Amino acid sequence: MNPLILAVAMIAVQQTPAPLPEVEAKDLPAAPRGPISPPIPDLGSEASALGQGRRTARRGPSIPALQLPAGSLRVKDRIPDISGWRAYAIEVPAGGSVKVHVIEGRKAWFRVLGVNAWGQDEQGLLQNRIHTGEPQATYQNPTGAPRTIYFIVDTLDANMIGEPFTVAVTRG
Repeated sequence: MNPLILAVAMIAVQQTPAPLPEVEAKDLPAAPRGPISPPIPDLGSEASALGQGRRTARRGPSIPALQLPAGSLRVKDRIPDISGWRAYAIEVPAGGSVKVHVIEGRKAWFRVLGVNAWGQDEQGLLQNRIHTGEPQATYQNPTGAPRTIYFIVDTLDANMIGEPFTVAVTRG
């Protein structure tokens, strides 16, 4: 049999993966708690009244978070306030993994951070240190117990209140 025909036949029978279910952020419940504000530089700060308001909003004790359900999904959301970030709480089972990736919106103006409840890196979050040019972060749970990890979608510009974006949450 001709190898070219075989290759075309193999491509034709491959199935495309089913699209992820999509939810609106307004339909998600608030998490019992959010992460403490991480000690990171604010890449969207500026020397203006707007920049001062953003810095002040980021000094709060914690970031309000939305609780994500089990399973992979897409979340349509908007930047809610002047702080310029939105947090999601995700329960990761023992040995499980999760990836959060901004897939729609002005992707160049976003970054995704994975942190624990104290707003810090921990084992399994080291992937966040590798710059890929994509607004995404991953977590691989190395423990024998479920862990709650927080993913923060952060903006890189000061005035992005109401900016729409979509994140894909893929569990492994």
